[in-house]
Amino acid sequence: MADAVKPSTTSGPVGRAFLVLQHVAAADLPVGVRELGRRTGLPRSTASRLASQLVDLGMLSRNADGELTIGPAIATLQGRDAVPPAMEDQLRPLLLDLVERFGESAALTVDTPGGAHYLAQIPGPSAVQVPDSTGASLPFHHVAPGLVLMAAWPTSRLDDYLANALEPATPHTPTSTADIRTRLAEVADYGWAWALQALDLEVNGLAVPVRDEDGAIVAAVSLYGPAYRLNPDTAPALAAELADAVSTGAALALG
Repeated sequence: MADAVKPSTTSGPVGRAFLVLQHVAAADLPVGVRELGRRTGLPRSTASRLASQLVDLGMLSRNADGELTIGPAIATLQGRDAVPPAMEDQLRPLLLDLVERFGESAALTVDTPGGAHYLAQIPGPSAVQVPDSTGASLPFHHVAPGLVLMAAWPTSRLDDYLANALEPATPHTPTSTADIRTRLAEVADYGWAWALQALDLEVNGLAVPVRDEDGAIVAAVSLYGPAYRLNPDTAPALAAELADAVSTGAALALG
């Protein structure tokens, strides 16, 4: 099946990158770089380089064994009527359950070249509402789901991002390279990220990863609410509860 999708020409970097993307998308199972080179007819070094670039862009993901699967940024290229259903449609019931369970706004975010992209946000029942970011792409370091997504980045992409001047949204936005690296290490250890008034004053966020069946991070789910109520001091067990709820709910929704 994979060999049948090979385009008639692969001259130029765009054509070769598209060839790599096509073959990973057509594969029934995750694809290793050696096999990818065989299927595309590209030198292994070229296939590896292009795959790494597509991973950095979020178009491909790597599982725990380093094999390649379609990445979360693909969702931003699909129309609302795409088949199979967009991740937004699959996980919206989970977001609704989280709002009902925790009483805060819930959001689904994916990794794109333009930033942490909010596919959906469900407002909570509280009288204190948070801004609706649906359809927006925000700087990764401004938001809790952005930190969760960054924690899965390869070193090269993280280094490139941190090499740029990081603008703050509020006085509480992390902009120090050392601070962000420390936060990302904590995300890797604990499995969640807090953002305390980092995007909007008096609003906190808590995010956890959404993983596919191979363990790769494909999105982040987050809660947002007023800082006086949603914070690690007043709700110390909330992060672990959210992580468990999302892990269970996403596994059922994504199959």
